[in-house]
Amino acid sequence: MNRLRRLLENDGTVVSAWCGITDRYYLEAVAGCSFDAVTLEMQHGLQTESSIISGIADVAKSGKPVIVRVPVRRFELASKALDMGAHAVIAPMINTVEDARSFAAYMKYPPNGERSHGATQAVHVLGCKSVVEYLASADADTMAIAMIETVEAVNNAEAILDVDGIDGILIGPSDLSISYLNSPVPDPFGEATIGIIGDLATMARAKNKLAAIFCLTAEKVDLAHNLGFRLMAVGMDTLYIRDGCETMLSRMTFR
Repeated sequence: MNRLRRLLENDGTVVSAWCGITDRYYLEAVAGCSFDAVTLEMQHGLQTESSIISGIADVAKSGKPVIVRVPVRRFELASKALDMGAHAVIAPMINTVEDARSFAAYMKYPPNGERSHGATQAVHVLGCKSVVEYLASADADTMAIAMIETVEAVNNAEAILDVDGIDGILIGPSDLSISYLNSPVPDPFGEATIGIIGDLATMARAKNKLAAIFCLTAEKVDLAHNLGFRLMAVGMDTLYIRDGCETMLSRMTFR
């Protein structure tokens, strides 16, 4: 149950895959690579309520943590993901303390929140001996990760981090730059936001909460790690497939 927490202990780092493709064989293959964790992407990816049920079970067989990003303000799906065995849930566009409190309420059981009882698949997927064993540590073992990706969210970041039940933040550098530049064309990790991104990592770590971020490339993972982030999601399905194909083709000496 605490796979993700264990990886992050003692200032550990986690590099997660980011998967919107729902095919079960594909997810098993990605989980078999050297990623530390796998994130199932519902907001912009093809993952659905049905596919995360099977996807969580398929990835969990690898022994790696499964993270789910739900669509904007679909907090009921956060509870659903936990019931299916997710180790963490990422909620996009958490802009206010009220957003954070609502998200946390769906992630934690009473008296810490309002999550309802029904973690049927999680008990089996995570190898719990009983429902009672799962319930006893679910709040502590699972993680509610709020996305910070707008000017409003940055202005409220400290208060969001202080909300009981919020275990960390994940920076969306593309949307963050869009919000600051007031432009539909993103400039992730650009001059307008790189300092803000670093400050958010420092703020989260000072409060003993997770600093996470999405990175499109391996180079940005290195940059984020140097800024103090400890969970970095990297790339996406199309890049994994393209880079794998191009690497194989480049090894052919006759071409």
